[in-house]
Order: sequence, then C-alpha cells, then structure tokens
Amino acid sequence: MNGGSTSPLRGRIADGTANAADQLSGTLDYRAFVPFLIASIVIAAAYGTSFLLPDYMHALETDSRVAGLIISSGLATTLVSCCLAGWLAKRIGLLPTLTAASLFMAVAMLAFAGAALDTRAAYVGGLMVGAAWSVFYILAPLQIIRHLRPSARIQYLTVLSGSQMAGLGLAAPLGHLLAKYTGSLATIYAVLAIACVTAAACVDLTRRAMSRLSALAMPDIAITLAATTTLLQKCTALPIAMIAISACTFAGLSTYQSAYSASRHLNSDLFFLVFTATSVVLRFSVAHLMGSLPLRRLALTLILLIAASLVLFLLNGGSTSLYIAATVLFAAGYGLSYSTLNTIAVNLAGEHGVSVPTTSQIFTLAYFLGLFGFPMVGGQLVRGFGLDVMLLSLLSATALNAVLATRLGQSTTDPPHLRKELTHAD
Repeated sequence: MNGGSTSPLRGRIADGTANAADQLSGTLDYRAFVPFLIASIVIAAAYGTSFLLPDYMHALETDSRVAGLIISSGLATTLVSCCLAGWLAKRIGLLPTLTAASLFMAVAMLAFAGAALDTRAAYVGGLMVGAAWSVFYILAPLQIIRHLRPSARIQYLTVLSGSQMAGLGLAAPLGHLLAKYTGSLATIYAVLAIACVTAAACVDLTRRAMSRLSALAMPDIAITLAATTTLLQKCTALPIAMIAISACTFAGLSTYQSAYSASRHLNSDLFFLVFTATSVVLRFSVAHLMGSLPLRRLALTLILLIAASLVLFLLNGGSTSLYIAATVLFAAGYGLSYSTLNTIAVNLAGEHGVSVPTTSQIFTLAYFLGLFGFPMVGGQLVRGFGLDVMLLSLLSATALNAVLATRLGQSTTDPPHLRKELTHAD
C-alpha cells in the first residue's frame, strides 16, 4: 500500500496448531472474498485521496505546508491504532474491527469534503485517515491467513495486495476527473464517504459468509517495550530503518507530485497511472520468484532503482518520456521493497532469537512513521526551498538506505526453523 505489503503480519500464524491448520480450506468462497476485495480497494482509494490534498488546499487558497501538516496529523492516531488493532480484534472480532475502520474512513472522507466550508475539518480527516488506514492495512491480510491453508495463502494475499495498490494509485486520477466535471475536489471525498459505508457493508457480508469456515485463533500481536528495545538493539533495526526511509520517499513523491508535475508542465495523473500499472504487474508477475533471490542484493538493487528514478525526476525539464521512465523505475524499486525488507527483518529476527511477531509489527509501525510523518517535513522543504531541494533530500535519504543495505549482513536466507514459519504466514 503501499505504497503496500503482501503480509505485514508475516510469521504470526505459527501459533496455530498443526491439527487446526489441517482443517483450513484451500479456497475462499467468492461470496466472501469478492466483497472483501471491494472493501479493500475502496479503503485504499480513500487513503489515496490524501495525495490530492495539496491541490485541494491550493484550491481553498492555502499552501502545500498545510497539506503536509494535515497528512502528518494522522501520525499519532496511526501509531496508537497500530498498537491497539490486535487488542481490539481479539475482543470484538477481526471483521467487526475492519467494519469499524471502514466507517472511520467514511467519517474522514466527510471531514475532508467539509474542508470546503471550514479548512479545520481537514485536520479531523487527517487524524481519522491515520487510524482507519493503519487498522485496515494491518488486519486485512490476517483475515485471509486465518482461513486458508499455508499453500493457498500467497495467491489470495497477492490479489489483495495488487487490488489495494490499484485503489490507492487510481484515487488521484479519479479525483482529478471528477473535479474536472464538477468543479471541486470535494466531490471525490463525498463520493468516497458513501463508498466507505458500502465497504463496511461488504465487510459485514464477508463476516456472514466466513462464519461457518474453520479459522486459526487470533494471534497475540501485542507489542512490549522490552521486546521492542531488544530488537532495535539487534541488526533487525537496519531493515526497520530502511522501510521508514523508503516510506518517506513514497510519501514525498506522491503527496507533492501535482506540484512537481506543474513545475515541469506535466500531467500528475500520468505518474499515478504508470506507478499503479507497474506495481500491480510486478506484484502479480514476480511474486513467485522472490523467495529464490538473494535478499540483501535484491534490497540494494531495489534501492538503487529508487535512486535512479529520483535522479531522473531531478533532471527532467519537461519530457513526458523521461517522466514515464522515472515513474517506472520508482514503481519497480519501491513496489517490491516492502516485502523484501519485511522478509529480511523477520529472517534476521529468527536468526538472532528476537520475537518475529514483534519485529513484523514494529516494521509496520516504522513504515507508517515515514508514510505519515514525511509530508509535514516535505511541505516545509517545498515552501521554504522549492521542490528540487525536497527531491535532493529524498535522494540523500535513499543514498543512506543504500549504505544500510550493504551492512545488512550476509545471512539473510531463511533458516530451516523460520522457513516453515514464513511459509505458513504467506
């Protein structure tokens, strides 16, 4: 979402017994999976409209810094929601929690639409988007994992991941299209508010369809201070830091893409369409190859692709062909980085005796930290120094990521005891 992952809760289903796993299904009824996919696409699209906020705020006669503050206002609720998502799901149920997240997102969209009357409403929207998106992003893969045998999970998780990316990437072009015909970007937020209520109904349909299916027990995904301190003192801290930096790059390019394209006389919708198409195609076409590649080298290669794309964005004076090339490189590098770095993190956790569930959860928190935290910083850079300085800062951060990738260590292949656990998670 990622920008996104195939499973931010990787490795957590190892708590299930072998007997319980044997009772799980190899397929999901379309009456359960299709409504769930629809809900996932809608919620991802609702989050994707945050990339329209700079244009929206400009139309309301505010500046890019305000848009960054609105998005980053969701950081606090994101971090709290990440910690509470599992606790809430164990008490009221996983799907009821996702239903609540969908309704929270509907309220967030209404708040953004209401900013046309009072811009302060947008800050409420930012807070609620952070809570709703983080809960849905963390728990949605777990709903699939709990009901399927290990061998069947990768297919459904790949479809879920690709669908979420499609919703996220198409939100901005759809918003611009609606604004063209209605005269206001508030329209897309009003439409998605209704769509999010529909998404909540779809999740409830899924709950009813899955009520008779066997499922593994909800795992304990609580984060403890002691476990967090331990993993950050180990080499697992490197991939966690790297995903935070990568998320900053995605947030910066996506949030301020309209401003960038306008400065080069390009169409920002082209960025989102090409990024979405490239990411979705890659996730569906190369997912089965990821496990056979050397992960440290793959991570470094992906980061270098991101760096190359940023160089092209900086050098581009207005060429559409160069714009497309830069977007393809960025989509290829960023689109596969989450799953790669997440795998490295949990593998290193297993090798060093660190909690795999805690590692994966902190990894996701770091991702959200960059995703929601950087727009505020980026807005300050754009307003004070210009777009090129922001791009240079992202390039510098990516260079740091490349250095960190060289220090990941040679042993990032799956050890025997963890290979089985990861297979069960995917």
